[in-house]
Amino acid sequence: MDKPAVERVDDIGASPGDINGSDSGHSKIARRLLLKQDLSIVLILSGCYFFAYLDRGALGNARIMEFQKDLHLDNSQFYNCLLMFFVGYMVAELPAALLLRILPSNLVYALSCLGFGLLAACTSKAGGYAGVMVIRFLLGIMEAAIQTGFVFISLWYQEKEMATRSAFFYISAPIAGAASGLISYGVQKNLNGANGLYSWQWLFIIEGVFSVAWGILTFIVMPRLPEVVARKGSWLFRDEASRELILRRTTQRNAPDAKPCLWQIGWALKDIKTWLGALIIGAASMNIAAFGVFLPTFLHEFGWSPLQTQLYSIIPYACAVVSLPVLTMSSGRVQQKAAFLFGCLSTCVVGYIILLCTTKRAACLFACCLVAIGSYPGVVLGASFLLLNQAGYTKRATAWAVTQIFIQCYSIIATQVYTSPPRYLKGHGVLVGLNFVAVVAIAIKSILMKRSNAQRDAADQRFQEEGTADPEMVKSLEELCDYHPSFRYVL
Repeated sequence: MDKPAVERVDDIGASPGDINGSDSGHSKIARRLLLKQDLSIVLILSGCYFFAYLDRGALGNARIMEFQKDLHLDNSQFYNCLLMFFVGYMVAELPAALLLRILPSNLVYALSCLGFGLLAACTSKAGGYAGVMVIRFLLGIMEAAIQTGFVFISLWYQEKEMATRSAFFYISAPIAGAASGLISYGVQKNLNGANGLYSWQWLFIIEGVFSVAWGILTFIVMPRLPEVVARKGSWLFRDEASRELILRRTTQRNAPDAKPCLWQIGWALKDIKTWLGALIIGAASMNIAAFGVFLPTFLHEFGWSPLQTQLYSIIPYACAVVSLPVLTMSSGRVQQKAAFLFGCLSTCVVGYIILLCTTKRAACLFACCLVAIGSYPGVVLGASFLLLNQAGYTKRATAWAVTQIFIQCYSIIATQVYTSPPRYLKGHGVLVGLNFVAVVAIAIKSILMKRSNAQRDAADQRFQEEGTADPEMVKSLEELCDYHPSFRYVL
């Protein structure tokens, strides 16, 4: 039976300091709440993203296991199979984000995991080009919901908590890349021919089964939207003190029970910050999309054997596993996003320049590590830089969907420009250019937001001197979004 919604701080037997202690992190209630959130939201979403990334990237490892040869695919057909995943992803991204406001979030993420897990396993029985194309398209549709994890985290966590939680959510991607190399090495060495199946078939089956199992766990553990939990409670958040704190935290930068608003879509599309953010995250994500599929191919072209390739592919991901939490947590500690983001994408530019300029294996592997070191934290910082600076649920979801469209378009481009072995100069050249554009976009967006903050501070000062209040202050964030006079952009 649902518990009645909490109305006042006095009702829960906690002082205002306990409730507001969520800001300082010192109250016992706040610490206990954050731990529960981290375990039920960040950990579960990280697992979802881990398996999604594992399943989407399996095609690259399978190629080294002669997947392409066994299914009689030429290079053009293989690249088209890669492309179809991103087409499906692009089609489903905005509906998936809006679906979080319509269906229970645990159901959305659970169905996503179950869907892409089953589709990954079905790839083992794909009979040819047409079958793989259909499966990859459907796989993209089913995985689209997982990327909304950044939006979901932004609803549950406060500004200073976002970067760290987003980092732990996204760190599952490089971990999945490293794990994929290890799993592929073990499968190729020990299971090729077992029970009459090729090693690549075993790879898809194993990774798909684990994804399905995680989907079941997600349905059980994942909470719903924060305002729903605050109002009705859940098996993890039963006590009234936690529910009151959840409600207070979520109203600081979000409007509870916000519904999809068509006019906010228009505002998001007219906001230059939406497009600049898309250029920034699109470039970092394109790096990851290209390397997620082509890294084994790059390393194989450097001259290593198939088994050595699977092992060496772990190294760049291991570097990213270190750089992602270090840079994002440092960014959160000093409350700076733009400077760290600028450094991340500049590092990627340097990596691609090295790949364009040398053929030495050690230098090329080092360059791949530089790209990984900059790209993974770049996506997390870029996501925080975008989502923290968009208010209004539909406006934020639309900005994120536009970003996802850029990401998928960029990823489609990546599948078509890496077609000139052994050095793939065309692909590296395109990516160095797009990363440079992203660096410029960071600078422009920072200048615009800094100017807007200064204008709002000046307006506040003017109203104080006049002894009056800004008439727009009485409106909600859902009405004015990030144009609300109390809203300040995070630099």
